[in-house]
Amino acid sequence: MSLLSVQNLTIKYDKKEVVRNCSFKLEKKEIIVILGASGEGKTTLLKGIAGLLPHSQGDVQLKNELVLDASEKLVPGHELIKLVNQDFDLNDFHTVEENIRLRLLAFDVDYQRKRIELLLDITNLTQYRDVSTKQLSGGQKQRLAMARALADEPELLLLDEPFNQLDFQTKNVIESHIKSYVKERGLGVIMVTHNGVEAMEWADKIIFIDEGEIKRIDSPSNFYNNPQSLKEARFFGPVNEILVNGEKIYFRPSFFSLNQDDNYSIKVAVKFVKQVNLGWYSTAVFSCHSGHIQLYSTEDISEVREIFIRKISFK
Repeated sequence: MSLLSVQNLTIKYDKKEVVRNCSFKLEKKEIIVILGASGEGKTTLLKGIAGLLPHSQGDVQLKNELVLDASEKLVPGHELIKLVNQDFDLNDFHTVEENIRLRLLAFDVDYQRKRIELLLDITNLTQYRDVSTKQLSGGQKQRLAMARALADEPELLLLDEPFNQLDFQTKNVIESHIKSYVKERGLGVIMVTHNGVEAMEWADKIIFIDEGEIKRIDSPSNFYNNPQSLKEARFFGPVNEILVNGEKIYFRPSFFSLNQDDNYSIKVAVKFVKQVNLGWYSTAVFSCHSGHIQLYSTEDISEVREIFIRKISFK
């Protein structure tokens, strides 16, 4: 039995179908990332799954039980599904600890204390426990919203751009804590993002959505290595475009070799322009007969005069 089943879900705003015929399943401990450009229906789909919007067609089931939509409940939502959205939904006149405790009032004091300590720890908010929510930064509010969503142990966690206000170092720490927590507790997670790199870091599976429709469901590696369109490919990083014998050839900056073989068979003459060190690897810019290209390398390739590339074959 799947944790979540979404079948032919359609959601309309003012008679316009924002989400159309979306279907997929989510298992326990699985993390699915919904990826797409702004305005393509990602957040609407997430809210529809949470039961916060009316379903024009189709249904959502959590553990084989129907999730009622906003037209079927006086107070929309499901007790085992928690959404962390970009509005945070915090109580501004309470402290960080009080915000979490408000989600735990149905439990005994000892359980409340243990849960609060755990959630403050995994969201790196322990030192802010007595700080009023109004005094928090955007990133701190984002982490508090995550702690509140996890407080009463949901079975499905929905995340709408959950780390967009965090600095790089904090983001890495919080992501690590949250991913470990959801895997250990057996939660299912659906996250929305427009960042393909973030999608690959998080996802067991990626759902690519375009104009309100699911275009593809696949693994991160398949999306990166075998995109089905140029639009899809560019979500997962830069794509070089060159002309070879009048044909447009596309390849990623990492899809090259200094030696020819069956995989890297297209020869391109290049001239070094500049190199930017990005830590453990560099981005090198070269010129070729049809413009400039970028190459990723862990070595100095400034003396290279020809490369062999593996083109992206869109299917």
